[in-house]
Amino acid sequence: MHSVPSRPFAQRAFLATLTLCASVFAACGGDKPPPIPDPPVVTLTVPQPNTAAPSLTVRVIVSGCDSVAQVDIYDRDTFLKTVPYTSGSMDFELAQNEIKYTRGLAVGLSLNARATCSDGRTNVSQPQAATFLPVTKVIKDPDPNGQVVTDFFIAEGSGTNVAFLGCGNPTTGSGTLFRVDSAGAVRNSVEMGIPCSTDTVITSVNAQSGKRWVWTPGIGAVAIDNNFVISGRTATTYRPERFSVMDNGDALVINGINVSRLKHTSTNGAFQWTHQSSWRPVGPAQQKGAEVIFPMSRVPNEASPNLIDLVVVTLAVEASGDKVPLVHERIITQYQGDTASPPPISLSPDGGTVFLALSFADNQSRVQACSTEVPGCEGAALKWMSVTLPVPLNFLLPFSAGTKLAAIGTQRVWFLNTGNGLVANKGGISVDASGQLRIRQVQLGLPTSPEFYLLNGPDAAGTLPVEIVAVDSAEKGELFRYEVSSSLSCSVDDSGRLWMRVGNNLVQALPLSDYRAVKP
Repeated sequence: MHSVPSRPFAQRAFLATLTLCASVFAACGGDKPPPIPDPPVVTLTVPQPNTAAPSLTVRVIVSGCDSVAQVDIYDRDTFLKTVPYTSGSMDFELAQNEIKYTRGLAVGLSLNARATCSDGRTNVSQPQAATFLPVTKVIKDPDPNGQVVTDFFIAEGSGTNVAFLGCGNPTTGSGTLFRVDSAGAVRNSVEMGIPCSTDTVITSVNAQSGKRWVWTPGIGAVAIDNNFVISGRTATTYRPERFSVMDNGDALVINGINVSRLKHTSTNGAFQWTHQSSWRPVGPAQQKGAEVIFPMSRVPNEASPNLIDLVVVTLAVEASGDKVPLVHERIITQYQGDTASPPPISLSPDGGTVFLALSFADNQSRVQACSTEVPGCEGAALKWMSVTLPVPLNFLLPFSAGTKLAAIGTQRVWFLNTGNGLVANKGGISVDASGQLRIRQVQLGLPTSPEFYLLNGPDAAGTLPVEIVAVDSAEKGELFRYEVSSSLSCSVDDSGRLWMRVGNNLVQALPLSDYRAVKP
């Protein structure tokens, strides 16, 4: 007869079995492997993800390693550099020559850090987007909340002697011209008696008078010498609509149908002469040797008010009096339009050619170039007619010593050769503002150089530009474009170097040849 083992005996038997199994397992070399450590945690951030600076700062943190063997920085899958990371949060600089510009300038980056622990474990950070425009240097205001230059400014001098002039309205409410040195310190200032606006223009120093003009359309103008002494001005009741500077530094001003010469020494706004035209001028007056010329539109026949004559009127430079007569006028061509809303019209720098933008159906346009030396625009007097452009044009601007003409639309620009009217853009493709931005202003290089800069901003009155598009020459096309969330403006100094106000800071760009060297 069999008896059932008691429960304590059964437990002892089960434990003995487990012990035997464990002994057999150990005898076969089968130790249970330790748990695999987690990979390190790697974080990369960019303190200033949109940067115009000599280098780009990245911040790296690695945790989960007893010690870190190596940290590499990548742009997507492109290796950039190995950084000497040790522990904690560390900042590293990516120099201009350590970044690849295969996607252009300003380059859009997607940065990540790949860290390897000393025991071989590795991990990669999440990508961090950044925009980087390499520049020579950045000047900041000593006041952390201060702005180095006014919203719009011009550069004068070059190298260590460069300075910056801008028009602002301080707390006094009076428009003031400032000169700031390359360290951001104000060296000169003068209250002008006219307010500043986004439309205020500061001209270059005239070689003969040694003075420049500052004028705000519809408000007034003043002549200022290098010591910031005002030597001439418009009368307080005069409202200049168009403005240009003569060879000797005097101004040619237009208000309504009146064209006048204002000396740079006229402290009371008295004119040397005034010509009262029969119709409103449609472009600035311009000196041409011993003559002054300006374009005018008029209706030759009241029965056909939309058929407009384009007329070039000639005056004598050295005339005097309140009602000086014209020397002669030439009817250049006719166009369909309205004298209250004339098409873009511009004169060549030598005054020998008048350019006219003609509108066609479906918002198309063409540019016509005619001689100002003879009446009519036929035969030899018609210098050229451009191809049809697919947008209306807002402005015509000669540049590059008069060899190019910028045909500027709301968002697009074509560069025409002034000798034959052919499109000079690379591939015939216009240079455009990004997205919904509009061309707010343009900046030219030196008078004889081919550089051209678009300043683009939102489609709202009074807004400042937020994007710059740089063109080093029409034939090479766009060089770089850079957009910010704040605002920007630009100028070129006497050596042709580009300076930009980016937010509150002042930035000196690299020589354009350096950008072109890495442009794909």
